[in-house]
Amino acid sequence: MIALVAGWLVSCNTIEPEMSASANKKKVYNLRYTNEGRTVHLTWNIDADSTMCGVQIARNGENPVDVDSLITSYTVKHVTPNQDVLYTVKIRYNDSIVSEGVSVRVHVNYDLPVYAGYVMSVGSIAELPDDDERAAAEWFDRTYVQQNRGRFIPIGEVGNVNLDEVACLWVHIDRQGMPIGWQNLTGGFSDPAFIANLKGYVAEGGNLYLSVHATQLLVAIGRITEAQRPNEVSTGQGGWGPDVWTMNAYLGAGSEPSYDRRGYSFFEGMKLDVYNNYEYTSFPMISAGVREDHNCIWNLSDIKFTSGSDKIRGWELATKSTALATWGQNTELNHIGLVDFAISGDYRGRIVAMGLGCYEWAQQDGNAFQYQIEKLTENIIEALRK
Repeated sequence: MIALVAGWLVSCNTIEPEMSASANKKKVYNLRYTNEGRTVHLTWNIDADSTMCGVQIARNGENPVDVDSLITSYTVKHVTPNQDVLYTVKIRYNDSIVSEGVSVRVHVNYDLPVYAGYVMSVGSIAELPDDDERAAAEWFDRTYVQQNRGRFIPIGEVGNVNLDEVACLWVHIDRQGMPIGWQNLTGGFSDPAFIANLKGYVAEGGNLYLSVHATQLLVAIGRITEAQRPNEVSTGQGGWGPDVWTMNAYLGAGSEPSYDRRGYSFFEGMKLDVYNNYEYTSFPMISAGVREDHNCIWNLSDIKFTSGSDKIRGWELATKSTALATWGQNTELNHIGLVDFAISGDYRGRIVAMGLGCYEWAQQDGNAFQYQIEKLTENIIEALRK
């Protein structure tokens, strides 16, 4: 439900994501809400004039949705149940200014459980074609399905998922020998019907976690362009190594600019220390032994951007995302492998993509840092399940 103010259907000029606020601008007023289950209808009033070009709606001050018209109502589906959620509405102006926000605190009472879903391309865990996929599914079974927090979703049933019941879907694809490109994903993950259903799920507000080779599905559903696809992809056997493979969330460590994401919520409770004589702390993920090195990440040096003072900033502006981590040894602003994509345009769900090769669920010789992989995964799923 989106209602327009009569006579003021206008389009904003091109605006950078960071818009400055002004106390001198007119604000919305009489913001209120009604709800039907987990669906919330926000309504407000605007004294419209020709300097205004749209509105901005934010949940808990994060991931604002920009609308290029002066709507006076907005529907939010699948609202986090049984806790306070703050929705803030601002007016956008033609001079790239936004008004001060007006907020309403929403509390939806909901008695049913909210699940995470794991998309299954086969009939059982034992039938999955790779040991890493089996290990991930077994962990999800123990941690979510058996604890009544998750469900296995057959790949053919994704289009029938009730988003009020299943708030997020995890797609984990990690297979040797596949050619690069989402069109080459096996097990039905490249089928047009599945792609359409997955895109529809996100468009309706469902959240996605895409890991390893599944990060390529971002292109398939149109959330990023072909030119922005994961462009460093490997599916080989790998080999033995004596070092610790780590994940670096201090992008550009020790240089300027740099982006220190080590305190991001996805990393809460994870071990962070100095490894391999790096001059900064990083997250250990894989111990010495045989490693597959299945990357599905972004080399930003090969991607062109129209804005941003560096490749990281250019990427974040172009894709409306937050770059979180790269390989442990990387201190340049040129590679990213863990990205948090905010809601954007027709994509009303959040998407997290993890493509670093250190995210290996079944290391052949055993992994001393298996708990790190499990903790990262649970943190991401819990963030998306809300």
